[in-house]
Amino acid sequence: MIGLAGVIVLLALAVAACGVTPQTTLNPTTEAGRATHSLLLLVFWAGLAVFVVVEGVLLYALVRYRRRRGDTLPRQTHGHTGLEIGWTIPPTILLVVVAVMTVPVIFANAEEPGADAVAVRAIGHQWWFEFTYPDLGVVTANELHLPVGKPAAISVESVDVLHSFWVPALRGKVDMVPGRTNVMTIVPEAIGTFRGQCAEFCGTAHALMRFTVVVEEPAVFDAWAQRQLDDRVPPSTALAKVGEELLQPTGCVACHTIRGVSEIGVLGPDLTHVGSRGHLASNIMDMSHQNLAKWLRDPTGVKPGSFMRLPRPLTEDEIEALVEYLAGLQ
Repeated sequence: MIGLAGVIVLLALAVAACGVTPQTTLNPTTEAGRATHSLLLLVFWAGLAVFVVVEGVLLYALVRYRRRRGDTLPRQTHGHTGLEIGWTIPPTILLVVVAVMTVPVIFANAEEPGADAVAVRAIGHQWWFEFTYPDLGVVTANELHLPVGKPAAISVESVDVLHSFWVPALRGKVDMVPGRTNVMTIVPEAIGTFRGQCAEFCGTAHALMRFTVVVEEPAVFDAWAQRQLDDRVPPSTALAKVGEELLQPTGCVACHTIRGVSEIGVLGPDLTHVGSRGHLASNIMDMSHQNLAKWLRDPTGVKPGSFMRLPRPLTEDEIEALVEYLAGLQ
């Protein structure tokens, strides 16, 4: 019975491993991603071949030289030159082949982009991503926009602990180290939205530190960047006006910047155009009135470890007004 249960568990794990997730590295959409994927396949098939040979020899030895009734102590062998050469030379050749295939990819990934590249600073915080475009004057959070077909020079940094920038469909991960700036280049080739995540354990909410990369036509990207430069959209309803008036007494502007209202908040994401983003709370929830209310009602319940603290619990009327206001910040 235990054996059957074990088989069922193993089969379930095998089936689960075959699923395709949004963060798979097996469907690369960039040249850098395809080069890395090719190396992965090389190492996988080489490892599989080694496994088959080693396990085959092991099974042969277990059957061929198993102990039989009446066996005496076998002849003792001290060293075997042929076998030692056999299990030393082929693995060495295999490692050399992998190294020869890997080194050009490393150098290609380290090449600096041209002067026309989109410059981006990706800054890791506990537990969210800040994206700034120095040449464009744009600041956003947890949603990185890039024009298709144009290289992006992304400087990855951290303001607190080790993080890691990882968008598996676009490129491999690059560590975000406090006090150091690492640089990576992404040349997106396909329009779409790609999921990314911190890939270096960084504390309580590490698994919930996510972001998206939105790849769009250059004209669409330019229009988006231009909208990001505008100050906040003024409240369009009486309820939204009440929400804006609550920003000071609730302490929102102490941590968040909303241009046109307050620009002193630097601890949390810039909320000037938060309503135009597709997700909230580091991309763990879709942007909606219901989810905004859920987030304001209990930030640490939605995202354990969140540093978002309110001076007092909000009333349902206050939450409704703030949701109306924040959703209108397009």
